Order: sequence, then C-alpha cells, then structure tokens
Amino acid sequence: MNHPANSTAVNFATIATRLLLPAWIGAAVLFVVTSVAEQRFPKFDSATRDQLAAIRFPWYYLCCWLTLGTAATSACIAALMQTAGSRRNAVLVATLTSASLLIAVADYAFTYQPLIKLITPPGQKRTDEFTALHNRSRVVNQIHLTIAIAAAVAASLPQTSPRQTQQHAHK
Repeated sequence: MNHPANSTAVNFATIATRLLLPAWIGAAVLFVVTSVAEQRFPKFDSATRDQLAAIRFPWYYLCCWLTLGTAATSACIAALMQTAGSRRNAVLVATLTSASLLIAVADYAFTYQPLIKLITPPGQKRTDEFTALHNRSRVVNQIHLTIAIAAAVAASLPQTSPRQTQQHAHK
C-alpha cells in the first residue's frame, strides 16, 4: 500500500508536471509568433532585428529551463514514487519531458551560442553558417516542442487508481 505522504508527493508532482508542460508550450508558441512578427516587420532594420533576438533569446531559454526543467524534475519524482499500476505512464511522461529538456539544452549549447556570435555586433551580413544554424535551430525546436506536446498529452491521460488496478487484476 502507498504511504499517504508518498501519495501526496506523487499528486503534487503530477499536478506540477501537468501545469508546467502546457505553460512551456504556450510560452514557446508565443515566443515564436512574436519573433516572426518582429523579423518580418518592415520598419525594423537588420541591426534592430539582431538586437531584439539578442534580448529575447536568453529569456526564451531561461523560461524553458524554469518551466520544462521543473516539469522534468516533477515528472521524474512522480515516476519514481508512483505505484506499480500507474508507473508505466509516469515513466513515459518523465522520459518524454526529460528528452525534450535535453534537446533544448543541446540547442542552447550547440546552436544558440554560435548563432548569437554571428549577430554580435548587430547588423552583420547573414552568412551561410548563420542560415545553417538558424535552420537547425528551427528543426531542433520543432522536435523538442513536439516531444513536449506528446509528454503533455500523456500527462493528461486519466490515471488508473490503485482500486481500478486491483479490480482488473482480479477479473
């Protein structure tokens, strides 16, 4: 039988995961929408666009690490403390959330860091390296957000209660 303190911790971790995953997804979508609007705004010159990106991206990654990082931690706690009957879905959520976070960290280290150097100082000509890194960042972010969406869907699925698990075992 699950100890009441464990049950409370699992419930808290599960709720945190369920709230933080869509919070991150919504924040990321809002970031992309505003970023595209800024990049396409005809009155902004190249230097202004570069400055906006240099200001905005650190906040994007910070928001990612706070929301998705906390969601991954909560999902892992829930998976480790979950009862046997509900563990499979909890492990799936923890795995997907952690994978999404690791991809985002890799994007920061291997794409954003070199990319920001190419637009500092602002207004520089776009090189082939810039284009390649920018395209890679788009693809990597699509992958990591798709995985986060899958994690959010899995986290939102109804969980089987210990009573339901016992009833199915006796049938």
